[in-house]
Amino acid sequence: MPFDFNTAVRKRYVTLPVPRDFILSSGAPKPQILWVGCSDSFIIETETLDVLPEEIFVHRNLGSILHNRDLSSESALDWCLDLLKVNHIVVCGHYDCALIRENDANEVHGWHKDVTRLHRTTAEYLSETNKNLSEEEHDRILEEIYVLAETEWIRNQSNVEKAMNERGLQIHAFVYDKVQNRCVRLVESKMVNGTK
Repeated sequence: MPFDFNTAVRKRYVTLPVPRDFILSSGAPKPQILWVGCSDSFIIETETLDVLPEEIFVHRNLGSILHNRDLSSESALDWCLDLLKVNHIVVCGHYDCALIRENDANEVHGWHKDVTRLHRTTAEYLSETNKNLSEEEHDRILEEIYVLAETEWIRNQSNVEKAMNERGLQIHAFVYDKVQNRCVRLVESKMVNGTK
């Protein structure tokens, strides 16, 4: 499935705090979580989730991206799914992310290529809905839409679908707010009263 901002921008979702016991610790020093984070987010994953450091396999890059299938990201995803058999994948963006905020930045080896499309798609949608947002609100929505699109892309990969069906792998969309030093999770409205 292609990377799809058109679907993500129209998703109805809420932001909810991430309780520290959102993913329970197994108590064993074995990775159960693949955490995909941004290189400059300043987050400490074990301050968000009360698990052992050894329970989180952290992969960081510019913008918390997996869909571009660079060798490092692809290897991290395959390693965690096929060998470590993690139970959770967390995509954690962060508010005030320079990569997402800057629409006219030069591409860095193709890393920035989808951001112009993100800005255009979001601007068209906000124009349709007549939403008047401050610059900060607009940037926060851009980050949330980007994370939602990333998690949707991951959900639709064949090896991820297989793990979801066979062992109940769960995909989570988080955004870190460094001003408040906390994460929120983006939960589609239809899932609010359902499972985590």
